[in-house]
Amino acid sequence: MRTGNYFTGNADLVLAFDRLIPWDRVVPLVEGPGANVADTVSTWREILSVAGKYIGTDVAARAARIDELGVIRDGGRVEMSEPMRADLAGLRDLGLMGAAIPAEHGGAGLPFTVNAILLEMLARADLATQVQHGIGYTAPAALIARFGTEDQKKRYLPRLASGELMGAVAMTEPQAGSDVGNLSTTAVQEGDHWCLRGRKQFISAGTGEMVVVLARAVPGSTGLDGLALFIVDRANDNYQVERAEHKFTIRGSPTCALVFEGSRAEIMGAPGDGWRGILTFMNESRVGVGIQGIGVMQAAFDAASDYASRRVQMARPIREHPMVAEMLLDMETTIAGARALALEAAVLQDRVLFGRDERAGWDLRELTPLVKWYGSEQAVRVTRNALQVHGGYGVVTEYDVERFFRDSVITTIYEGTSQIQSLMAVRDLMRAVGRRPASLLRGGPSAMLARASFDGALGRDLAAGRGALAGALRRLVGGLVRRKGLGALGARDLSEEDLRPYLLHAERITATLAHLHVARALGEQAKIVPERRALAERAARRARLVAQANAREIASGDGGVFERIDAWTKERG
Repeated sequence: MRTGNYFTGNADLVLAFDRLIPWDRVVPLVEGPGANVADTVSTWREILSVAGKYIGTDVAARAARIDELGVIRDGGRVEMSEPMRADLAGLRDLGLMGAAIPAEHGGAGLPFTVNAILLEMLARADLATQVQHGIGYTAPAALIARFGTEDQKKRYLPRLASGELMGAVAMTEPQAGSDVGNLSTTAVQEGDHWCLRGRKQFISAGTGEMVVVLARAVPGSTGLDGLALFIVDRANDNYQVERAEHKFTIRGSPTCALVFEGSRAEIMGAPGDGWRGILTFMNESRVGVGIQGIGVMQAAFDAASDYASRRVQMARPIREHPMVAEMLLDMETTIAGARALALEAAVLQDRVLFGRDERAGWDLRELTPLVKWYGSEQAVRVTRNALQVHGGYGVVTEYDVERFFRDSVITTIYEGTSQIQSLMAVRDLMRAVGRRPASLLRGGPSAMLARASFDGALGRDLAAGRGALAGALRRLVGGLVRRKGLGALGARDLSEEDLRPYLLHAERITATLAHLHVARALGEQAKIVPERRALAERAARRARLVAQANAREIASGDGGVFERIDAWTKERG
């Protein structure tokens, strides 16, 4: 595995930090209007440089051993391995446990844009360690900082920031999965405290000293109503870590099942506020997962590049063979594009969190599922290609690339599968169509894509891809209007049968949207840094090809899928 400083040694990341991120907009939001932008950015850069050195040497060096040892299971106890503990201890000593925690509560108070770079570097070195850092410390702290009482903030945030305390966030249940409204863990008030009863499953970093739990706090409520967030301490066996799952991915991070049997808890906010609170966490986490994918892609690309430069076949290094060269160039373009999109979303996140910017909020809502979908799905594709570059050695455990491939798979699953992200993206897109049907005759329903304008091949390819998307959407909308009339465009009571074509093709539409946005983001960067023009043009060409292929798939119909669903429905009675 390539080691070194994962910040200063990554030319694309340094370029983004030094020239592409609009710090003049971010710094005043975070530090106040009178802050010295240059001094603040210099400080943040030094923090990332120090972190990059530790992550790229110590954390990267321990990654294979962490994967080999996995989770320690001993007599019913579930614990992290010693090298994982060493990783976290080093991050704690550098003051990085509380990087995102507000300074007034003992953290560094870094904006999401800076933390996104820290997240990517950790994921590149070892995704399991990044999960422990992000879910064990940053995630519960963020929820407490936003929704906890002043007393709760004082009791928990400094200890999370110092690394004294490790937590988790428990939302998923065995029978609920992505259907959050179906959760059954209940909270009942008893005197001055609440008691929780229920089970949670697939809880990342679930072996800590506390957990933030989503539970049903209003008796008789259903769906997303009546939920609340609770802080539950593990001390005195207040809840049980029932087991850690046996996984082939992120093996060093405990993914646990938790049992609450009258567990004493503290509520955050009021009963009924839980969904609003957890939604902010989920959306931020989804951007984070997309960034995880970038880190894993970077690690795989480095490994493939190094191997392809050393491996000689037919009297020359294999990177000089056209097919391998194309694979490497494709990886490079994919990573740069995913990073451009993710950092754009990170800046929007800071504008929303610190500036309450409503326009930024709408743009962030559009990009969030796309960052997650593209970062995770492309991570699987890039790591798979990196493994292929290695040939037979790719499946040998002495080579890190097989671990990168295994770890990439989890990014498509947790915090909402790729299919869930697709449904989110398409739902919002069709709402936009309902509000502005005429957009399908112009630049399409995405305002961000419609505003994009570039010259040359970049502009032509982006326009052609955007046109293919609009054409595919016109076909779907036309079918709906023929069945239900014009009133169906803005209707909220459409049947599942009416929506089936959208649901079937949701991932194709999302893939098209994501590729177009990646090309747009790289194109905007090329306006600032002209040498990025070639990257943007390659991304736009691929976006056009993806859009046109998906438009043809959508035009081809359902391929018998609906007939099979109807047969299964009839069989079920």
